[in-house]
Amino acid sequence: MTNPEEFDFRTTPTDNPLVFRRDIVPKGTSDWEIRQALRDKTIERVWWGTYVRVTESDDEDTITRREERYLDMIRAALRTGRPNRFLSHQSAAAMLKIPLLQPDLSTVHFVSRRSGRTSPNLAIHQTDVPDEHLVTIDGTTMTSIGRTVCDVAMTGTPRQALCALDSGLYQASRRNEHIDLDAIASTLRRQHGIATLRAALPFASKGSESIGESLSKCVICENPSIPEPELQVEVTVADGSVKRCDFGWRDAEGRVLVVGEFDGKFKYHRESAASGHRLSEEVIYAEKLREDAIRDCGIIVVRWTWADLRDPVKFAKKIMQALQRAGLVA
Repeated sequence: MTNPEEFDFRTTPTDNPLVFRRDIVPKGTSDWEIRQALRDKTIERVWWGTYVRVTESDDEDTITRREERYLDMIRAALRTGRPNRFLSHQSAAAMLKIPLLQPDLSTVHFVSRRSGRTSPNLAIHQTDVPDEHLVTIDGTTMTSIGRTVCDVAMTGTPRQALCALDSGLYQASRRNEHIDLDAIASTLRRQHGIATLRAALPFASKGSESIGESLSKCVICENPSIPEPELQVEVTVADGSVKRCDFGWRDAEGRVLVVGEFDGKFKYHRESAASGHRLSEEVIYAEKLREDAIRDCGIIVVRWTWADLRDPVKFAKKIMQALQRAGLVA
């Protein structure tokens, strides 16, 4: 290589875009050229001695890009790390595709039965990990779904804990896996953060299908004035079809009078599975028809967004007004 522009990752396998210094230096690439490519932003360092090529799509600092870079960090750490340690916490969650609330994407986490240490971008947690708390996927051993979300719950806030547990239960149900969070928690009774995990366990449910729904449940549970809702309520509309709603409140006779919907932007994106890969305007129109059909049944529909959840007082007021209109609360 004679200039930074020749520092090209296009020849690397698409399933492993990482380039390691220890591989390219013996072939003639100098450290000066690597530093120059970093300054020119044609490459980006994701781990010690590990780089990826920067593409035009990397100009935008999106959630997707940050998640992809975090996965690159994890893969690099796995390649350069020592044996006898297993991916865990947020890192295992990323590999297992378990969504989390405000995850820390700056640190790669492992658990080790032998020793632990913390350094920039790396945390090795020393703990006893039973074999039944481990899974191996594509040759990489990591903590299982249940153990992963319990570990995350013990290191986060109460809201992060409940969101993690909900995500784990939901992902496991989609894979037809059964996980016993109480049993896992019983093996962690002396761990730091166990109180946070135990406090969240009674509220965890596979019925929350997104982080937005889990966070909504957290905020609702934190307000004693709001009655506990039913999750994933089904409403049969005039044409006989069944519409499922995120939350629902019934009267004494069991009739659904109020439904609540978390309105995340992503479901309107064409790449969202929830959109069926339709154009956003098609999804919005279909959602309007769906909501009109529910309202025609005499049911009050209340919607909220991430912005509402960031203002719990405003959010609670919106819910309470709907419940009062339906006569469910005074």
